[in-house]
Amino acid sequence: MTFKTRNLILAAGAAVLVAGGAVAVAQTGAPAQGGAKFSVAAERVEALGYTILEMDRDRSGFDIEAIARDGRRMDLDVDASGKIVRERLDD
Repeated sequence: MTFKTRNLILAAGAAVLVAGGAVAVAQTGAPAQGGAKFSVAAERVEALGYTILEMDRDRSGFDIEAIARDGRRMDLDVDASGKIVRERLDD
């Protein structure tokens, strides 16, 4: 796990704590609703060359803001398995 991924997971845990949710999801890496782990999805996206700026859970997986290898800022929709299902330029 990369340093950025670990920090992203810890930040997600803090956000869940503030919202009053279950902190164990982000801190232990246990599966969240829908079966996907933040860490697994983040590692798969980073393996494709993206640098993750922000990552949020949505009803079908994750919404990720990232920078592509070529420097473009992108919005990524990632399904519960960690597969990118849609990528578009961030506006």
